[in-house]
Amino acid sequence: MILYENITPDYLRMSGISPDGLLFSPHHLPYNPRLKGFSRDMRSYGEKAEAMLWKHLKAKQTGFLFNRQKPILNYIADFYCKELSLVVEIDGASHFSREAFAKDEERDRQMRAIGLEIIRVLDSDVRRDACRVAAFIAEQCKLIQGKREAGF
Repeated sequence: MILYENITPDYLRMSGISPDGLLFSPHHLPYNPRLKGFSRDMRSYGEKAEAMLWKHLKAKQTGFLFNRQKPILNYIADFYCKELSLVVEIDGASHFSREAFAKDEERDRQMRAIGLEIIRVLDSDVRRDACRVAAFIAEQCKLIQGKREAGF
C-alpha cells in the first residue's frame, strides 16, 4: 500500500521525476491539476475500448473499486484502483511506435517509482472480448492482493 505522505517533491526528485506543478496531499497521489478538466472530458468522450472495459470495472466485477481517467503525476491513467495501487492501461495502435513505446516505458517507470503496479492490455483484445479482459484483470488483482497480504 502506498503511504501518500511519503511521496514528497524531494522523493520525486530523487526518483528522477519533476514535481513542478503537481499538487501533493497526504491522502492522494500527486497529480497535475491542469489535467483534471481534460480527464473529466475523456470520461465522457473516451475510446470505445475504454467504455467497453469500464462497464465491467465500474460494476466491481473484479472485486475492487476502480476510477476511470485518473490524473496521476503528469499523466492520466485509463483506470486506477486505489486499494491495490494499480493502474490499468489500454494500448491501441498509437502505442506501437518506438517513440510511443519509449514514452510508455518512462510513464511506467515514474508510476512504479511511486509504488504503483501497472497492467497493460491491448485495445484489440478489449474490443474482441471485454469480459475476458476483465476476468484477466480480476485474476491479476487477486494476485496483487495476495502478494500484498504476504508482505511482498
